[in-house]
Amino acid sequence: MKINPETRYQDLALYVKEHLDFISIDQVKFTVIGMAFGMYDLPLLLGLMYILEWEFLWMVSPFVVIVHVWAIRLAIKNPYSTQLEMILYMGIWGISLAVTLFIMMIWILYYTFYMSPILLCVMTIFPILNIYFLVKYQINKFLNDPTIERKESNQYKHMWLAHASPGIGYLIYQIVMGRNVLDDIISFVVMYIFFIFGVYAAAKFLHRYFFMKANMKYVIYQPHGNKKKEKLIKQGVEIK
Repeated sequence: MKINPETRYQDLALYVKEHLDFISIDQVKFTVIGMAFGMYDLPLLLGLMYILEWEFLWMVSPFVVIVHVWAIRLAIKNPYSTQLEMILYMGIWGISLAVTLFIMMIWILYYTFYMSPILLCVMTIFPILNIYFLVKYQINKFLNDPTIERKESNQYKHMWLAHASPGIGYLIYQIVMGRNVLDDIISFVVMYIFFIFGVYAAAKFLHRYFFMKANMKYVIYQPHGNKKKEKLIKQGVEIK
């Protein structure tokens, strides 16, 4: 994960430079609000249409609190002082979204669609495989020489869909045969897609955070101009 300190920044491959870069300051507040109150709340509310039990709410409440309280903090704070924290938030947001939706999907399959425990255990294999391949892809991406541009491999292309299709296909069959409600199918597939996106965000941004922490020599904080940096420092803003 650590880059050879003798390597010059200008010699790094473009994909490595992008992995060492921050979210644009102009987009931070919009991004964090959209992630917490849009992309997290939408599938959560969709699932709550099926689950209205206190036990479930207690299980996911820690993740709900972390996502929203932290988002409010980042929205209030000066974005120049939370640049690295924003990367960490996006990774934790991904974990929170994935875990929340994983619990929700298992709950719905068991209590709403009355899936047998054995079949439910089999169904959990597919999201676990998705997690493994997405994390493996992110780690392998940065194992090679960071000065050489990499060619995108098709090895993991549509991997999540390949692993999800048997489970989703059987789920659709069960729902259609037992309930015959198209809305249920669409809702579950939407939740599964958000789950995959959460896993992807967690793998990408947590790796990015620790990659940046291990290579702070190559991390360039915003703003890029020295005059603006000096002005912010004089205003008491801690750039980090």
